[in-house]
Amino acid sequence: MNDVDYLVISSTIDYSTDLICCELEKRGLNYLRINRDHFSEYNILYTLNKDTLSITMDGDPFVITSGKLKSVYFRAPVFLRDIGKPCTLQEQLYKSQWGSFIRNLISFDDARWVNHPVATYRAENKLYQLKIAQRCSLPVPDTYVGNILPDNLQVERTYIVKSLDTALFYNNGQEMFTYSTMISGQELLNAEIQCAPIIIQEYLHDKTDIRATVIGDTIFAVSITKNGCNIEGDWRKNEKESLKYLPIRLPINVQEKIRELMHNLGLYFGGVDLAMVNDIYYFIEINPTGEWGWLVSTAKLPIDKAIVDFLVAGCAE
Repeated sequence: MNDVDYLVISSTIDYSTDLICCELEKRGLNYLRINRDHFSEYNILYTLNKDTLSITMDGDPFVITSGKLKSVYFRAPVFLRDIGKPCTLQEQLYKSQWGSFIRNLISFDDARWVNHPVATYRAENKLYQLKIAQRCSLPVPDTYVGNILPDNLQVERTYIVKSLDTALFYNNGQEMFTYSTMISGQELLNAEIQCAPIIIQEYLHDKTDIRATVIGDTIFAVSITKNGCNIEGDWRKNEKESLKYLPIRLPINVQEKIRELMHNLGLYFGGVDLAMVNDIYYFIEINPTGEWGWLVSTAKLPIDKAIVDFLVAGCAE
């Protein structure tokens, strides 16, 4: 029986998780990776009286014991968004019940979670994170949420429109995803938005996009440009290969506000998007399960090592 010190919860195709597992391997640490898309292939049994979880994978037995498990790296989302995608009854059963199983793993509450599912769920709510950011004195663009337009909308101004939650839909077998969109006030006046709430924000002109990846108190920040220039609208609409990620050091006061934000959200890890305009660092959003793997190769940032350092440090506290 193999005792597990570090548990990794993810899916089969996840590059960031691959990097974490490689680093755990290099350090010779006892870890187990379970992928939510392969749960039915494992033999899993939780025993309440012993507070242990036994998992057999490919004939190899592993045991997770409360009090001995040191850290959990949690990459699986709290809720799987399959809006509009047809599922068989068996698929619906699999997703709902294994999703509940993942959430119930919070019973191993002596371990350090990166991040805890409860904190992840709370922090995924955009209106809530914007409010907490303001509370931490991080500047936030003027923001409105609803299915009607604000009274002070100006037809000649440009605004940013985004979904309140990740907008992933399926139509005739095709997957559709929406990004933040630049739109004029006049276009908004002509649009039909009654059926669903949206986020409307002031457009920040000549902004420099910044991604700050936070692990504990460590912040890895990069500026994001295309062909040496700032990017209008959502930088994620561009191919990653066409963008340049330059490591930067954020001002101390901005770093302190980000750490305060993380503390208030109960997060140990987060991908924070900022926009700098005239030396003012605006908070755009935080993703508690944000991608970071591409920054290891493109910006040469040791994010994988920092995450494993943090997982290991958790058992010493």
